Amino acid sequence: MRDFETLGQYHDCWASVLAYAPDGFRNVLSGELVADQQRALHGAFDELRAGFHFARRKLRDKRLTAVAAELITMSLEAYLAGEKKTAAHTLQECEGLIWPSMRLPVKYAIEAERRVFGENVLYAGLVASPFPYEGSAADLGSDQEALLSLAMNWSRLYQEQGKEFKYFSWVMDLDGDVYRTSFDPREDEHVVLKPVQRSWGFKRLSELGGSGQIRACVLMQMMAPQGDGLVVYDLEQQGRPRVSARQLFKRWAVGGIEYERMRFHLEDPQIIVS
Repeated sequence: MRDFETLGQYHDCWASVLAYAPDGFRNVLSGELVADQQRALHGAFDELRAGFHFARRKLRDKRLTAVAAELITMSLEAYLAGEKKTAAHTLQECEGLIWPSMRLPVKYAIEAERRVFGENVLYAGLVASPFPYEGSAADLGSDQEALLSLAMNWSRLYQEQGKEFKYFSWVMDLDGDVYRTSFDPREDEHVVLKPVQRSWGFKRLSELGGSGQIRACVLMQMMAPQGDGLVVYDLEQQGRPRVSARQLFKRWAVGGIEYERMRFHLEDPQIIVS
């Protein structure tokens, strides 16, 4: 079991579980699928629990911390029951409690609080959101399609060139003009909307969305804790659901990078809410 030294290392563990659970865990050295996938699944969740002291420090609220811990348990239960989508969404909701930039609408936390305490206090009176649910590329608006294509092209180019990167972001203003809000990719010719973001740009995009300056945006995040990994494109467009387009990839010593089918998770808007 890994001994996490930093919050970032612990977050990489979450990315790894979301990327490989329930039956895609691989040997770090050989790259081959682990023979006993259920044992690997239990081991991965043991690591989430072992590093949970990082979550306690961030959450501080004892009741919310207990809800987060219960969400981890509920996620594992769902994986073991063969309910992969529910399991992944439950774990993502828990991730969002710990890391607010990843926050999802309240859905499974309502049940988690009742399971632990027998009643809802934090979520009293709340109705579970219909989101997230899995859709398809057909659920993208035209602005979301354009920004996904832009972000995906740069993401793949950087991957093919072996360049290190974690975040890209662009916005579309009310006139339909596109601006870059992230420091990279510096080769991109779109006008930069300063101040640029060298790290996670959720706050900057929220400011632009909250002030009504943009009608669409994309925030791309690369999570590759073991070389292989997951690319997430969070896309928002005025008047439409938020779409989190997620794609697993595998790096091969020969043959380059292999991308799996992109999946589209629909959520409540977080940036462009008007």
